[in-house]
Amino acid sequence: MNAKQERQKDVWVKWDWLWKAIFYAAVIVSTWLMLLDDDRKAPVPVVLLLTGILLLWHWGGLKLAYRKADDLDNDAILRFIVIMGLIVLWFALVNLSPAYYFTLFGLFGLVFRHLPLRYGAIAVLILTGSIIYEQLADAGATFSLANPIVWAFLLSALGAIILGAWITAIIRQSVQRRQLIEQLEATQAELAATERRAGILEERQRLARDIHDTLAQGFTSIVMHLEAADQALPDDLDTLQKHLGRARETARASLEQARRVVDALRPQSLDQRSLPDAIERTAARWQEETGIPLTTTTTGDPVPLHPDIEVTLLRAAQEALANIHKHAQATAVQLTLSYMDDVVVLDVQDDGVAFAGAAASPLSGGYGLQAMRERAEHWGGSVTLESEPGEGTTVVVSIPIYS
Repeated sequence: MNAKQERQKDVWVKWDWLWKAIFYAAVIVSTWLMLLDDDRKAPVPVVLLLTGILLLWHWGGLKLAYRKADDLDNDAILRFIVIMGLIVLWFALVNLSPAYYFTLFGLFGLVFRHLPLRYGAIAVLILTGSIIYEQLADAGATFSLANPIVWAFLLSALGAIILGAWITAIIRQSVQRRQLIEQLEATQAELAATERRAGILEERQRLARDIHDTLAQGFTSIVMHLEAADQALPDDLDTLQKHLGRARETARASLEQARRVVDALRPQSLDQRSLPDAIERTAARWQEETGIPLTTTTTGDPVPLHPDIEVTLLRAAQEALANIHKHAQATAVQLTLSYMDDVVVLDVQDDGVAFAGAAASPLSGGYGLQAMRERAEHWGGSVTLESEPGEGTTVVVSIPIYS
């Protein structure tokens, strides 16, 4: 059974008990009226036997018609045959006792309960024709459009067909509404799955950025100190010990940072410290390691920021300083943290070798500055790079302040 058929079946089955109850109630009332009627054309046992056959045909025939629940369209013909059998049996009962006209209340409902509109309309016309024939035969009249009986039953048939069309339209609307609901639920489920995948991807990117900002920079510093120590061999033991000590400290700090990345915690330098203090500490350590003069300035009134925004700005400062040491050949660096009304800005400016054109900008390549940009854009911020030959390079990170 396809999805549309299943939905249509569900709508009908939901009210199937009502249609059965109406039909059985109509048959019971008709039988009771027949027992009170002395104008029967057959003995009571015969009428009761035919009534039993009618009920058995209704129960067994429809059960047989729905034996293939996955083929509702093809079984429509079989259901049409079952309904026509009910009409024939009803016609026979009416000929035995007029009391069975009351069964029409249930029979009309069965027509549109079990048949598509096109088959239902045919069944109604046949049923109406049999009623007209019976009425004319009882009255000893012939068929004529001038006969009020003919018009009464024809209008009744038209009303039944209109009612059937209305019921079919309601069912169709119910099916369409359920389709929309199912589509909405499927879309919501797909959206939730997409959000979960996006969350996983974002978390992977965050971990990659954190690993770069901690381990990669730490290893770079260790390599720098080991290379300096190697150059100090064998003459300058003091310098050798100094660089080995710094390499050891950096390795320990990197190990601690790696543990914090795993635990998804804030950088150690931000623990129990404000962002300006953490940047001051980072700058002092960088100046000590590189020997390049570095001036830090904080302007405006520092305000509490979202912890992840503080991490973003601190990582940006670390990455910018790492790039200056590796590429800029600078002799002086200026780092400024500015708190404005609705934005916080980090400027890192050096006087070193500028990038030769926008194509050489690290923002277009290199994971460090790319990660810096992704972090800033996640919070609605931006990263710009200003670089002119002879004037050095300035990295500007701007992030809105969220209240």
